[in-house]
Amino acid sequence: MTQLQERVRRCAVAIPHRFFAGVLAASLLFITVYFLSGVLNTVSVTDSEGSSHSVITWQTDPTQLLKLAGVTVGEHDRVYYTSYQSGRQVLHVQRAFPVYVQVDGGQQQLTLCSGTVEEVLGQCGIVLGEHDYTEPSLNTQVAKDDVITVHRVEYQDTVVYESIPYETEYVYTSSFFRSRNRTEVMQEGREGTNEITHRQRVVDGEVESSQVVSVVQTVAPRNTIIRAYQKGAPVSSLEGPELVNGVPSSYRAVYTGRATGYTASRGRGASGLGLYYGTVAVNPNQIPYGSKLYITSTDGRLVYGYAIATDTGGAMLNGSVLVDLFMETYYEAAAVGSMQVNVYVI
Repeated sequence: MTQLQERVRRCAVAIPHRFFAGVLAASLLFITVYFLSGVLNTVSVTDSEGSSHSVITWQTDPTQLLKLAGVTVGEHDRVYYTSYQSGRQVLHVQRAFPVYVQVDGGQQQLTLCSGTVEEVLGQCGIVLGEHDYTEPSLNTQVAKDDVITVHRVEYQDTVVYESIPYETEYVYTSSFFRSRNRTEVMQEGREGTNEITHRQRVVDGEVESSQVVSVVQTVAPRNTIIRAYQKGAPVSSLEGPELVNGVPSSYRAVYTGRATGYTASRGRGASGLGLYYGTVAVNPNQIPYGSKLYITSTDGRLVYGYAIATDTGGAMLNGSVLVDLFMETYYEAAAVGSMQVNVYVI
């Protein structure tokens, strides 16, 4: 043994045994801490109500972690577990909350963690009709103690009938010159009918609004037509050239002679043409059938107006009468009597 080795031995013998024990304990502690740092994790346990706990453990099972943190989970709560590479772990509990649905006169309760109004209705088995709506709207995220109201909407049509009043029309004629206050009802008036459809918007059994969606005239009104006297008013409604001072602005010939009035039940004259106000009987050898005429009395009391030659008679053929004026009433025909007229051939 060399002198150096002997010195080392003596120094080692001089070191107390407690020193060696302390070094050994420190070494074991270091090894233990090093080992545990490799298997232990820090877990943060939180919930949606703001509660927070931290747990250091080697456990990774969420159920065990919740027990270590002293956190209980309800039937409808949801647990979300996230682990990070740094060894940090997060365990979050989403607490379920009640939501209330008012529908069809009753109320349903649903407990859930999250969702939209539409999802709540689906879980409750509630089906919306075509026009139904909710408050709040379907895509709204629900929160604790929210109340969802389902409004049932339907449209109801009702039909009512409304009378359409008729009016009174006056047709003026100079043929009443002998009795100027005389009037004749040519057509009796009759009310018409409108079929009106009202559409009501009914929300939860109560009428919210109403509007008219259609109006259909099922019966047209018919006006009262009264014939009354007016000086210079033509008996006929036929039209012709413009009048200048009561005379047609253009004509081929003019005849002056005696006129009478007549009425007939048959519908056609000798020419085969119809009989109505504005048709007259003539001598076809003098005034051919179909000729357009303008006739007025020479004293201006009667204005027959524009007419068409469609008929004839013995008095016209023998020349005792120039023209026979067709009237639709016996009174008018008799009122004409026998008067001088001017017949303008257009």
